[in-house]
Amino acid sequence: MILSFARPTTFGGRLARAFALFSIGLLVVCLAVYFAGGRYNRTNSLPKGLYWLVDKEPERGDIVSFWPDGSEAFRIARKRGYLIPGRYNDQGDGGYDAVMKKLLGLPGDVVSITEDGVTINGVPVPNSRPFVRDNIGDPLPVIRLHDYRLGENEVLFLSDHLPRSFDARYFGVQEKGQIIDVLAPVLTW
Repeated sequence: MILSFARPTTFGGRLARAFALFSIGLLVVCLAVYFAGGRYNRTNSLPKGLYWLVDKEPERGDIVSFWPDGSEAFRIARKRGYLIPGRYNDQGDGGYDAVMKKLLGLPGDVVSITEDGVTINGVPVPNSRPFVRDNIGDPLPVIRLHDYRLGENEVLFLSDHLPRSFDARYFGVQEKGQIIDVLAPVLTW
């Protein structure tokens, strides 16, 4: 087999070469944006679009990315396609990609997760009524807390954007150390 790098002479050959060069260029641009701090949200829990890393300590209401803890709730979510597979916390059955949610519960907050929704320090969180089944009828994990005070390293990740988001209503309280980054929306839809 002989490899040739000569200029293609047919229209189809020129089109294929142009497409290959465009694809390589697009890949280079995407990698540059990622390493510069850009992140793309492709889930419905937050508005889809481009987010940018922000150099600050996480505060209430910030959008953060975090690593799932590998609990049964996260394993179910990955298996059902709620979460994107990735490299983190692979326990032999696949790992997780980072998850983006709002940081709404902080250490010292009093949290309740009931059948009516989530409250933080007595204030209801919009769109937080838990469901017992997902969109296709499969049962969801049930988390119930009543006036639970978050510990020194505990936080609550929620989506007040989408009523059916997979969030703390189903995986519960998480550790502050799971937070990777704080993100700010740049271009969303």
